[in-house]
Amino acid sequence: MRCAMQLRGVEMRITSLGHAGFLVETDSAVVVADPWFSPSGAFDAAWFQFPRNHHLAALVQEKLADSRKTRYLYISHEHKDHFDKSFLDSIQCREFTVVIPHFHRAALAQEMLDYQCKDVVLADHQEEIAIAGGSLTLYLDDSELNRDSAMLLKADGESFLNLNDCRISDALPAIKREHGRIDVLAMQFSGANWHPVCYEYPAQRYQAISRKKVMAKFHAVAQSIKAVSPDYYLASAGPPCFLDPMLMDINFQDVNIFPQAWEMTQYLDRRFPRSATAWPVLMPGDVLDVSANALQAGGSERVDAGGFRDYITSYAAEYAGFFRARQEQYGTWDPVRLLHRLQEDLRGKLDALELRDRVTTNLYFGFTDVEDLALRVNFPDQDIALCRAVGEANFYQIRAPSWEVARVLEGRISWEDFAHTFRLRLSREPDVYQTIMSAFIRLEPDDLNRFCAKILNIESRQERILKEANGSRYAVDRYCPHQGGDLKYGWIEDRRYLTCPRHGWRFDLENEGACPDNLGTVHAVCLEED
Repeated sequence: MRCAMQLRGVEMRITSLGHAGFLVETDSAVVVADPWFSPSGAFDAAWFQFPRNHHLAALVQEKLADSRKTRYLYISHEHKDHFDKSFLDSIQCREFTVVIPHFHRAALAQEMLDYQCKDVVLADHQEEIAIAGGSLTLYLDDSELNRDSAMLLKADGESFLNLNDCRISDALPAIKREHGRIDVLAMQFSGANWHPVCYEYPAQRYQAISRKKVMAKFHAVAQSIKAVSPDYYLASAGPPCFLDPMLMDINFQDVNIFPQAWEMTQYLDRRFPRSATAWPVLMPGDVLDVSANALQAGGSERVDAGGFRDYITSYAAEYAGFFRARQEQYGTWDPVRLLHRLQEDLRGKLDALELRDRVTTNLYFGFTDVEDLALRVNFPDQDIALCRAVGEANFYQIRAPSWEVARVLEGRISWEDFAHTFRLRLSREPDVYQTIMSAFIRLEPDDLNRFCAKILNIESRQERILKEANGSRYAVDRYCPHQGGDLKYGWIEDRRYLTCPRHGWRFDLENEGACPDNLGTVHAVCLEED
């Protein structure tokens, strides 16, 4: 290890539970964060835990039943790889307090407020909750398209900042100023979105986009490490693996947005060869004893690059019968009838989308198992019509198995879960990201009004900041038009691109601040040149 911490005579032990899950033990408290153990995975059995961690469910049950310490369960957000309701319902002894973020969307709160436990605490952004021997502070990213939270646990003079999926890199300097030393930082390093994995790109284009996204993620982690200067960085919150035969090839692609933790740490070794921060790769069950500056290899499932393919192949073989039986239970749908049901659902979304006039590209929504039949959504005209094929040069198209769409319409999975199944195929011309189109597909109708209000609020902010690049000074909008990231903490790439610290959007300062890959601008004005 590269770090040399002083022994303080107190206890903070962090056990990796796999994926984004952690068990934190201090002198007085037990805090369990985002335990995901369900043997049926997440997102309609699309994602599975990697490596396997199901055996650790018993350990968590045991720790949550230990009356010698005060116990807490933290759920960061409602995505099923963090919010495993089936496991939570299986817990027998519930003498613990549940801490969840207070989002505008009430879905997580509604599911947990009736949960039979000691107490349920809804925490607002930056709210500090007193716990035995310390405090728990939550940081919320409540932008509808991204609804997540981070946890800062402070106890007995030590601290653990667990960002998981929460993209608040722009807030890290302020957190460090307010709270001081951060012993351990955990943060997502892998992709988790449908782009480009679900897009119908040629192989070379797919790999180029994937490399770019991986490097953006890795760079964001590096910037966060620089901002926080922790003793340890723990690569967490992914990637999952894919055991459904429909998705198996994703695991073995030469390049995609799902790098493994050892690739992340190799990058950091190159980026920071003399760093005081250590970045061990933890397997489920491994324990980081922060107080003693020691690692304990407690995980029974250990995988490295050399054994990856054999491990996944063996893992998938265990689920072959599961997926055969699962597929047999889905009926054959009348495509026209199902499209009419889909039309009604999309109509509710379209009516709720106040910014629909901004979407000038038609959306075609059809099925992968039904040829030449789809719905065409014309946003400005508020028209949704049955059609036979894409009939224009500019379009956005989504296709998915009819049985998967039926599960959404039956209320078995949400639209956001649907987007994360990765069983859909997408294409667009021109190949430009549209925030409003993405929101229309992924969000529930009730969420779309808040999403539109959020966009308008970002646009209404008049604050400007100065940025220097390639010998010039530019006045730019302070907040990213995508989801409001604070560009004060953005960095310059390739001597001309201002990069958002939250989602990596790049704005060309030499082209009036336009984003070359997405519809957005920061209205850059060059003030002077050296």
